[in-house]
Amino acid sequence: MAKKRLIDGSHLKRLRKTTGLTQKQFSEMVDINVRSLRAYENNQRGLTSSCFREIKEKLGYLVDSQNTLRVMIDYLRITFKDVRDLAYFCETYLLCELKEFISEDTKLMAYNHLWRRGDIWIFDYIDKNLTDNYQITVQLSGQGCRQMELILENRGLTWHDLLSKMYFERKDMKVTRLDIAMDEMYRGHDKEDEHFLLSDMIAKVYHNEVVFDKLKTWNHVGGGGLNFKNDHEKEEASQGISLYFGSRQSNLYFNFYEKRYELAKKENISLVEALEIFGIWNRYELRFAQEKANKAIEEYVCGIDLAEIAKGIINKEMQVYDEKNSYGAFLPDKKWQLLFGGVDPITLSVQPEPYNIGRTIKWLLHQVADSLALVDEADKVMNTQYLQMIIDSGELSDKAKKTLDTLRLNAFTKSEEELLKLEVC
Repeated sequence: MAKKRLIDGSHLKRLRKTTGLTQKQFSEMVDINVRSLRAYENNQRGLTSSCFREIKEKLGYLVDSQNTLRVMIDYLRITFKDVRDLAYFCETYLLCELKEFISEDTKLMAYNHLWRRGDIWIFDYIDKNLTDNYQITVQLSGQGCRQMELILENRGLTWHDLLSKMYFERKDMKVTRLDIAMDEMYRGHDKEDEHFLLSDMIAKVYHNEVVFDKLKTWNHVGGGGLNFKNDHEKEEASQGISLYFGSRQSNLYFNFYEKRYELAKKENISLVEALEIFGIWNRYELRFAQEKANKAIEEYVCGIDLAEIAKGIINKEMQVYDEKNSYGAFLPDKKWQLLFGGVDPITLSVQPEPYNIGRTIKWLLHQVADSLALVDEADKVMNTQYLQMIIDSGELSDKAKKTLDTLRLNAFTKSEEELLKLEVC
């Protein structure tokens, strides 16, 4: 049975405020008690994911947006602070040999040496033995990501397998950039009206039909010729629209553009041919940097689907609306919902947090649970105690002992708080 995921009440409160309705009006509109609404918004009552989705469905949001987008990692940059044996690192974490890379000098990113295998790059220092600086940065461009996917496919592995191994085994790892690309797949020449038009997005921003959370700036480029005889000629001459939300210097940046035009120009073919050959309408790119990138990968390796992360971030940062209903509130845009509906908003908190044993539990669940289950069953078959032997062989490090002390203190403090509540009652 799937676990019930709780949603922070601030998301519901923000959703209500974007409609411009009071709590009483909103509660009537979604058919829940106004007292329950207040309790949800103030986190006095747990708001489950299913309840939140039911509320959004009553507002006109879709509860499912599957099969409308193709999601991929399109850029990745990871720094490792201490790599003493680069050959071993390549074989273990990049699944290829160092001899496959070409050695070059470089001045990029403050490094002085580069290993290049196609578009899979490793930056390091040529004089690392003298300076004792063993830091490296692995960088994969869009093509580099596709090349890595071929390596993974040949090994029967996925991005999740690769990044989980790095994340849980390399304590010196930090992701400094992650681009997630989502391609809106072409539905066919007779269904073009079902696609979202970025030209409509421009109009919606000016008409205050797009509500932003933290994003403060936006820009757009693109256009085409004038005075054409028909719409077909005008469309073929268009350069395509690109929209930019946020600052390039920030940790989160969106770029939405009409990918079909880019492909037509690149391949020197007509727009119709580009759509039929490549099957892509728009592309929606999310660029994460520094702490946001690192947190996004952490969510991914701990079990959150890549598409859910990307859609959740978009739903957190922007809401796209259309016409108003009888209450005077803006309704969610149906085409936008077809793309990004059905996913809860996600906040990538980058504030340092105290140790949470949940991360260790997640690692055990995702990395070793299957192996432990096998050993447990093998013990039953062979009448052995290998599982207990594994547990007994573990030792607590000084760091682990301090962690347990913190957990005990927190548990004790919580017990005191409960006693005080009983005394007050």
